[in-house]
Amino acid sequence: MSNTFEILSRFLERYSDEVEGRSLEEMPSEVRTKLSAFAQGSLSVAERGELAQLLKDNPRWISMLAQEVKAGRGTDGI
Repeated sequence: MSNTFEILSRFLERYSDEVEGRSLEEMPSEVRTKLSAFAQGSLSVAERGELAQLLKDNPRWISMLAQEVKAGRGTDGI
């Protein structure tokens, strides 16, 4: 078992500068507004392109978009 920790320790020492977590950044309010508008179908073509790039750069925000879409469907499930 100690060999496993030794291997891990050497890996981290060697690649520690390359192995970093992403910071948990709050979604800016203007992006949240765009997500909501997109879910409602009221975002312009240009804004949709910008939002698509933001979602590509921040894939964890896609779940927030899904929540907006679900909220827009209401309780009837349609």
